[in-house]
Amino acid sequence: MNEEVTGFRVRYPEIDRMGIAHHSHYFVWFELGRTEWMRRRGMTYRQLEEEQGVFFPLIEARARFRAPALYDEELQVITRLESISRLEVRFEYRIVRPEGGRLLAEGITGHVAADDRGRPRRLPVELYERLHGGGAPSSEESSRA
Repeated sequence: MNEEVTGFRVRYPEIDRMGIAHHSHYFVWFELGRTEWMRRRGMTYRQLEEEQGVFFPLIEARARFRAPALYDEELQVITRLESISRLEVRFEYRIVRPEGGRLLAEGITGHVAADDRGRPRRLPVELYERLHGGGAPSSEESSRA
């Protein structure tokens, strides 16, 4: 399955004076979902960096807020791989209340594959296949990379 659900609780340092989660923390929660999405596929960022020399710097981040997250609420981040090529990976996120499924926020992040100096690089085919969950990239994707 391309989608992963990760539970968490809104902590005291994440709220403002009104008891509402500050908007900046949604991006931290997106990252929590993304790292768990990777881990559940048998990969960690540390392994990718140390063993394959692949880094994924952020090149795009967006969020749309629908309802406030409150102190001590149990929430879920639902993370889905939106698209992948040999150069870029994009994830979609939804922050929801598990009880009732109320959507609080949704967002995307885009990442480019890079080497340890920050230069763009192509994903190794075997890594692409693990992330994609399927076969090798199409000839069109290979030619773009």
